Amino acid sequence: MNAASFLALLPILTLLVVSLWKGVRPAVFSGFGLTAVLFFGMDGEGAAFGASIVSAGVQTVSILMIIFGALFLYQVMEDHGFIDRIKETFLQIHPDRHVRLFFLAIFLTAFFESVAGFGTPGAIVPLLLIGLGFSPVLSIAVVLLLNGFFAVSGAVGVPVRDGLQAPLGLSLEQVSSIYGVAAIGVLLAGVVVIAFLYRYLQAESDQPVSKWGWVLSGLTLVTYALMAPFTQELTGIIAASVMGLFAYFFVFEDRRLDIRPWLPYIALVILLMLPKLLAPLSDALRWELGLSNLFGTSISTSLRPLQSPLIPFLLAGGGALLMAKSKTVRVGPVLSKTFAVFLILFPSLAITQLMIHSGGGDGSMIDSIAGIFATTGNAFPVLSPFLGAIGAFITGSTTVSNMIFGPVQMASAQQLGLADTVILGQQLAGASLGNAVCLFNIVAAGAIAGVLDFRAVLRKTLIPTMVAAGIVGIMGILWLAMFTG
Repeated sequence: MNAASFLALLPILTLLVVSLWKGVRPAVFSGFGLTAVLFFGMDGEGAAFGASIVSAGVQTVSILMIIFGALFLYQVMEDHGFIDRIKETFLQIHPDRHVRLFFLAIFLTAFFESVAGFGTPGAIVPLLLIGLGFSPVLSIAVVLLLNGFFAVSGAVGVPVRDGLQAPLGLSLEQVSSIYGVAAIGVLLAGVVVIAFLYRYLQAESDQPVSKWGWVLSGLTLVTYALMAPFTQELTGIIAASVMGLFAYFFVFEDRRLDIRPWLPYIALVILLMLPKLLAPLSDALRWELGLSNLFGTSISTSLRPLQSPLIPFLLAGGGALLMAKSKTVRVGPVLSKTFAVFLILFPSLAITQLMIHSGGGDGSMIDSIAGIFATTGNAFPVLSPFLGAIGAFITGSTTVSNMIFGPVQMASAQQLGLADTVILGQQLAGASLGNAVCLFNIVAAGAIAGVLDFRAVLRKTLIPTMVAAGIVGIMGILWLAMFTG
């Protein structure tokens, strides 16, 4: 590793080490300062620096729109009794609180990630788990780790379609293979992740954790792995539905569920799905506010406000107000929590943009990091999912991780004589798992749930994610040996 490569890794190492040592806020601020110094040290220009900051600002607005919408909906539902009634409906389905947790967390995380993406599960599901009596830190960690499974096909296939297929010109057959490899990797990694969740749950309970958790999670992940090559972007919805029907008929002890308090969430799901089902509506929502060639650079950014889940969140919240026959909304707590997220989210995204656009014409920090992995020879298949996870860690997105590192993974596979679909499948699985350690997701979910100790969440998600990525790497070696050797 040369000096340039080591320096390129420093922002990531700073974020990890300082987050675990002092907390996420000090890590973000110190990471931003260090990245800014490295940016100019790598011959970065002032115009590119300014353009990167503006781009980070636009991305911040995009994420804050989701956070504000999720907080608004939850605030309305909590203030008008919907959340209390949801708790009551789940108390009756099974006497074991851990069974209720696994069903709710798996079903809703898989469904919302598959329909909406954008970190939507982290904005909704932890609050419901907290309402069932679980600690806020544990609730967030559970959802983020589970979300790492379903981001493979998240947001109706965007991570693969926009992150790999379109940029790399992949065929439908290649896409099917990539989904299959990634889903098998997630299935194998899921065994370890669920074991960690059992350990965390047991530490907070004086009662044994029900074995139903293994059954429900296993059924979901096996369905996901079997169906992924065929149903692709719909796989998460199908897996969630299969598990939900199984639980309803074989696990629930009382099937007389009151769906009325769930109507705002049902409306939210319908509103999120409509653009996916109606092509004219999808086209109408594609309007974007574009900023091209910022400050004379090649850096461009855009905002698509109509495609954001903000509008469905607001409409669902309005529907809840109509059901409650009320016009009262406490906006103050929503705004204060949204602003708290902004203070950490903006510098975090600025770090990412500066790393991507650093180096002038001599290669960015991201290029240097990718170069480290691309020169590892026979060890590359093991390290490939870690590159995907790093991409998700620094960008907050499975799709963006695929966009940035997909070409590197494919070129490295071809240079080393490896099956590129296997390596790209590992990239996809690693990027999906990396959502659990992404600081953006942790900060957003924590702020919505009222958790300021973001470090505690990262400590629960980091080791399971790293072990899971390692399992995907080993699977890649075995896959290449058995099926392509």
